[in-house]
Amino acid sequence: MKRAFAIIGASMSMALHPVEIIIGEPVTERVHEPFSVDFDADGVLYGVEFTKANRVFMLAGGKLSFIAGRLRMSSAKTPDEDALDGEASNALFNGMHDIAIAGRIVYIADTFNNRIRTLDLASKTVRTLTGGSRAGYAGDGNSAENALFNQPICAVLSPDRSMLAVADIGNGRARIIDTASRIIRTAAGTGRKGTVIEGTNAVDSPMSGVRALALAADGTLYIALREGNSLVAVRDGIVSVAVNVSGKAGYSGDGGPGRDAMLKGPKYLAMDPKGRVLIADTENHAIRRYDPSSGVIDRIAGTPTKYGNTIGTTLLDTKLKRPHGVRIGPDNLIYVVDTENDRILRARYE
Repeated sequence: MKRAFAIIGASMSMALHPVEIIIGEPVTERVHEPFSVDFDADGVLYGVEFTKANRVFMLAGGKLSFIAGRLRMSSAKTPDEDALDGEASNALFNGMHDIAIAGRIVYIADTFNNRIRTLDLASKTVRTLTGGSRAGYAGDGNSAENALFNQPICAVLSPDRSMLAVADIGNGRARIIDTASRIIRTAAGTGRKGTVIEGTNAVDSPMSGVRALALAADGTLYIALREGNSLVAVRDGIVSVAVNVSGKAGYSGDGGPGRDAMLKGPKYLAMDPKGRVLIADTENHAIRRYDPSSGVIDRIAGTPTKYGNTIGTTLLDTKLKRPHGVRIGPDNLIYVVDTENDRILRARYE
């Protein structure tokens, strides 16, 4: 019997797409802790592994291949191994968390190397765009090539590719790089942990765990706070809480106002074509969706608070284990990076 997935509210008369494992055993070679995926202009999927392997992979024509990074089953390193730019297959990464693609350039959040790096798909070379071997906070108002970060954990592009937003988690800030001028600035956070101060300038508000970012077409910057267990929105520089005003860790609120709902350690964000925010509610083993137009939050994948690896008849009864990524592909299917099950799932999306 075919497994199928119907998003909340989808018409049952519509053709349904099965819930599939597209990367991971038994359908492909194994990946180790996949964290994030994105697509190039041809619809080819690329992704990054975390510290158990530290490689960049691609899926084309149903074939999985590893295109950058040496297999490195540890985060330990010696000084002469630091980063190592150059030929892609020889590059060294350390704890990659995110990937974003513009044209033939892949942006990589190389977190434990404190760098944002690029992979040129044409020349197959890796170089450091910003950051350095030591953790720090520097560079705002100047060229990003001289900036310092403290574990840049997420790097996302604006819809028009004019901005690269970086979650600088160790510095407690969201930072923006202009992709044309390469000038960097802070967009949110003070570097201090604490409760978000709604209605203030985002750069004047503390934030606990700036873990993931998403840039909406209307200019809104969304921020997932890992320790703050919430989703906040920055509009015209002013910050407000969209999901979980209490900041307490837990699970609740589906079908109701996001502000009253609870999250637990959210780790990733992505925008869908209708301007809704997808949230990897990682420690709840679920994917949630927040609609800014209505303020409502819903669950769209996973079985909250209980992890597993069973593929269900829908994504809503499919068990996940600490998902760290989610993306809507160019085929309008949803891709769920089911990290600790070492797999990527695909299903219909409405």
